[in-house]
Amino acid sequence: MKTLFKILVLLLVLVAVAGATFLFFMKFESQPPVLELKELSPLAGRKLSFKVQVRDARAGVRKVRVVLAQKDRDQVLLEKEFPTTFLQGSRIKEKTWSLEVDPVQYGFREGEAKVIVEAWDASWREKLKGNFAQKVVSLQLDLTPPAITLLSGLTYIARGGSALVVYQIKEEVASQGVWLNNRFFKGRPLGEGVFAALVALSVQEKSIRKFAIRAEDKAGNALEIPVSYYLKRRSYPSYKMRISEGFLSRKMPEFLSRYPEAQKKNLLQTFLWVNETLRAQNNQEIARLTSEVSDLPFQVRGALRALPRSAKRSDFGEFRTYYYKGRKISQAWHLGLDLASVARSPVPAAAAGKVVFADYLGIYGYTVILDHGLGLYTLYAHLAGVEVSPGAEVEAGQIIGHTDTTGLAGGDHLHFSVLVQGVFVNPVEWLDPQWVKNRILAPLEPYL
Repeated sequence: MKTLFKILVLLLVLVAVAGATFLFFMKFESQPPVLELKELSPLAGRKLSFKVQVRDARAGVRKVRVVLAQKDRDQVLLEKEFPTTFLQGSRIKEKTWSLEVDPVQYGFREGEAKVIVEAWDASWREKLKGNFAQKVVSLQLDLTPPAITLLSGLTYIARGGSALVVYQIKEEVASQGVWLNNRFFKGRPLGEGVFAALVALSVQEKSIRKFAIRAEDKAGNALEIPVSYYLKRRSYPSYKMRISEGFLSRKMPEFLSRYPEAQKKNLLQTFLWVNETLRAQNNQEIARLTSEVSDLPFQVRGALRALPRSAKRSDFGEFRTYYYKGRKISQAWHLGLDLASVARSPVPAAAAGKVVFADYLGIYGYTVILDHGLGLYTLYAHLAGVEVSPGAEVEAGQIIGHTDTTGLAGGDHLHFSVLVQGVFVNPVEWLDPQWVKNRILAPLEPYL
């Protein structure tokens, strides 16, 4: 019995010693908190944002303070103190804060500044104040947005049309371009701080809600200035398209052979899938292929030239309503010109450019897309096949294919589309020598 009592006493002593040792090391440990500053740019603007992370795995974090400082000014951005207990210290072992501040709001000026992060843990070191850690990061404040000058004056644009905006920015910027409604059109540098942006108003848009040049410098300061414009009212026709059994039986097998998902309970349901779902997928892919402003120099030196010796069969911007046995079944926009000549007519490149796509493309059949620089693209659809390869450079007038009926085409013809940074625009403008000269080439001439 005495032996058992001695063992229990010894265990109690060991537990007490272990507990005291644990408390000693916890409360008197000498490791300061670990501080990290994340996403803090060495060049900061009016929107200064960064993250602060504090860690202390032993005693825990007791207090954190973040200050933005300049020679004659200090601004506390964050100050937090957490509860502590004798046994556990602080429950906060790790914490991250996301901070965002406008230095101008607190009276800071351009020039050097510092972000100072200080933290104390919950140990009893340093006269019971805890271990202390400090991190100081210097940065440069740039609080002035870039200056933008509109060079091209009044911009004329029509529904479904294109326009060119020329502007100057006198400092190096991180991004620049032109907002037209909810689309952002990137500008291409022409030298000496001058940029040109081709913009487009889609045929579906009847008004302009926003038309502005925007530039953002490397410090994140942004400026927008309005573009002076004149919106020309332009209407587009609506047509009724009758779908016959002959058309369905002639055209739908082409899609059934290529797209397993086109298999529906009947050919009419297949047509609806092709005209709506596949059309949307194809147009999305076209937008992806044509949305970039490449490094290719602008290749257009005059009006575009589409299929020679041809007759126009359908206009750009037609709003088509499809009927089957007298019942309305579907709708779609026609986003190009349909040009017909003799069967299997050779199709020339409308201008010099680079092939970005040459393959089968759903409702468009065999299709070639050319990049002409400055965000301008042309599309040639319903071809018999592709006779050029992606990446190839072609000259104006070079034969890139032959007309046919591939895709959703009722007869042999060329579907010719023009796109500006992913937006289908009216090709008629680009086929007009005076329009191209006055609206595109004349404003660019001093810089080309």
